[in-house]
Order: sequence, then structure tokens, then C-alpha cells
Amino acid sequence: MKQKLKFINITILCRREGITSFFCVLLIALCYSLCAFGSGYAAEREFRQRVALFPFENLSEDKNAAAFVMPLVRDRLESIGLDMLDEETLEKFLLKERIRCTGYITKSLAGKLGEELNVKKVFIGSINSFYSGENPRIGFSARLVDSVTGDIIWADHASATGDDFTGILGLGSITTIDALAVKVIGKLLSSLSLTLPNKEIESTYRIAVMPFQNNSRMKEAGIAVTYMFIVELFKNRRFIPIEYGEVRRLVVELRVKEKGELDLKKTAAISGASGVDGIIVGTVEKFSEGEGTMPPEASINARLIDAHKDKLLWSDSNDAKGDDNILVFDLGRMNSAEIVAYKAVSNLVKEMGKTKWR
Repeated sequence: MKQKLKFINITILCRREGITSFFCVLLIALCYSLCAFGSGYAAEREFRQRVALFPFENLSEDKNAAAFVMPLVRDRLESIGLDMLDEETLEKFLLKERIRCTGYITKSLAGKLGEELNVKKVFIGSINSFYSGENPRIGFSARLVDSVTGDIIWADHASATGDDFTGILGLGSITTIDALAVKVIGKLLSSLSLTLPNKEIESTYRIAVMPFQNNSRMKEAGIAVTYMFIVELFKNRRFIPIEYGEVRRLVVELRVKEKGELDLKKTAAISGASGVDGIIVGTVEKFSEGEGTMPPEASINARLIDAHKDKLLWSDSNDAKGDDNILVFDLGRMNSAEIVAYKAVSNLVKEMGKTKWR
């Protein structure tokens, strides 16, 4: 409306000063361009907020996975216009603060990054799987955290194997980890946003996801599934997950030793310290890539506790296998345990979203 009034004023000015229609049109066009440039510049400036990229937590069995992945993630973030904090400055900061694990962040640490290094957002994540052999596989969970509030403003998950791109005629398979990594990182970051999604605050619940107990043979399956739950809760319109760094801080401070379980005293303490409405605890029973003709599989159980009333609101388990959704010619097959596990987590959060709280 303001721009329209400006154009009307220019037209009146042209008539008053006897300027020809041609030059009047040029003036209007110039004014429009300046307005468009100004709004575009403001949007670009917003997008170029300084971001600190934390080294991803490596949950895979390949100790070199992070060294391979992180330059690709940084290059992709820089290519979409983010103003990245340089690695040397970040490394000195992490050393000064004695930070060992970079897969999560506390609100206080995020605040220090903002105050000392003018960082507006912190990009954190995990490498859940990384295999460079025949039929390579790779997977990530990632979050973007606001340095002022400590809130998660974006979260997503992406994983794939080389065979996931095979067509009906057996064409299109990706045979190298290099090509697969670029593909999956692109998929992960395709949804990246610097603004919070629009959720109705009156109908949402703040959730803390406690570290999942791991009974499977995969060493880091518990924390991988924990991060998957945070991503799926973030995507669900009913829930607002708190950053895992805050949960981890409370676990240490309250000396919560058992994973997958939580007594009522600890529930009240976590609720009081974090302001959450609900707490999720659970167990990973199976997380297997499968062998021979056996498909990958995952089995996960989870429980939702009302943090205010200290009562169990919801409980369920989900068993998934890689061949559950096969249609024809192996189409629909899930080729890795991570993909299967994420499907199980997605199903659980979807069912949890139907829970009646009152």
C-alpha cells in the first residue's frame, strides 16, 4: 500500500512539473526497482546471519567419517549464502569452553557464542551411518539452534544407500560414498530455514527426549534414535522439542543414571528446570543391517510422561523391517537399518500426536 502511494505521488509530481509520460514511467520504474532491491537486501541480510557449524557427532563405525563429511556440509551451507564462522575461531572457542561432544549445545553455551563471536545460529548434527563399501550408505540428523533463546528453529533427517536410486531396470545406482554424500547432504539441507515454523502455541507441548536405552548390537543406536525423535517431534505441529543439550545438562546435574527409565522425583525436577510438559523415555531393542537375505530391521519402544501430573500418557512400540513396504521389483524396499529406524520413529511420533493430554 505504501509503495502504491509513492507511485501516485510521483505521477502527481510529474504532472505538476510538466515531465513527459515517458520520463514519468522511468521514474516509477526506478522507484519500484529501489523498493524491490531494498526488500531483497533486507532478506539477504537476514539470511546471512553468522552461523557456527559444530563438527557433527560421529555415531558411525567409521572413525574418519566426520573428516570426510564436514567440508561437504560447510561448502553446501556457504553456497546457499550463510555467513559461516571460521573453523579456527570456533575451535579456539570450543577449546576454551572445554567442549568435548559437539552433537548438542546448551542454552548458556549458545548464548556465549552469540555474545563473544556474534553468532546468531548454531548448526549441530550427527553422522548416524557411514559405509563406503559395496552399496554405500550414509545418514544424518541435524538441528539449527538460536543463540539467544537456545530454541531449535529447524531440524531434519536424511539418509540413503546407493541402491535407493536404482530404477526398475537396475540403472541409476550410486556406487561411491562421494556421490552419495553430496546427494544426501543436499536432501538434508533442502528444507533449511532460519525462522521458526508456525505452530499454534495454545495447542503445542514442550517435550524433553531423554537418552534412549540401547539393547541392540549397534553401539550408538540409542543416541541416534534420540536425535531422530527430536527431529520428528519438531516436524509435528503438536510438539516443541527442547534442544538435547539442555536435556543432557539436566541428566548430568540430576545424576540420572538409568537410560530408558525415569522416577517421579526426577520427572518433577526436569519439569521444573526446563518447563517441559512431557518427557519421552524409551529403548532401542533392535537396530540391524540384516545379513544375507535378511532385511534390515529396527524395534523401538517409547513412553510419554506427563511432566506436570507424573503419569504415563502414552506408550507404544514399533517393529519395522526393510521389506515391509515392497510393492513390485523390490520398489519400496528400505535398504539400511537407519532408514528403517527412522520410519519406526516417525510412526511412533505420529501415534503419540493423537494423545489426549487432559
